[in-house]
Amino acid sequence: MNVTEYNSCVDKYLKMVYRISFHYFGNREDAEDVSQDVFLKLYSHNTKFESEEELKAWLIRVTTNTCHSYFRNPFRKRKTEIDEKAIENIVGSSSSEQEIINRKVVMDAVMSLSEHYRIVVYLYYYEEYSICQISNTLNIKETTIQTRLSRAREKLKSVLKDCFP
Repeated sequence: MNVTEYNSCVDKYLKMVYRISFHYFGNREDAEDVSQDVFLKLYSHNTKFESEEELKAWLIRVTTNTCHSYFRNPFRKRKTEIDEKAIENIVGSSSSEQEIINRKVVMDAVMSLSEHYRIVVYLYYYEEYSICQISNTLNIKETTIQTRLSRAREKLKSVLKDCFP
């Protein structure tokens, strides 16, 4: 991969990698660290990708693996409050005030889910991956993905029932 292709890839996929990382950690600093590590791995990766989908799947897989390795690090086992500015970056600020509030409420509910539910919800609803694609990307059985989505929906439904009658 030459420098021009690499820069193009960073421009195209940085936000996706950042959002996946943010869904794992809930704070901007760790998400930025993981994003930087993922793109360093991409730069040093010598294999050519046959398609954009293959590249995107590789980036998602490397991002989730890097997040897992960060979680195993004893210095990363702390919990912090979710940074409001980072949420605005994910949610977007071009919507009406009520819509932004609703999205933040939903984002808080998603972030309250455990890690293995958050990433599946993110890939399914935000990146619009199919269950089969998520299964292949995360190397998890399709039935497990379906179960995690179902359980995540139930948890979100119970958390959000008071907010959205």
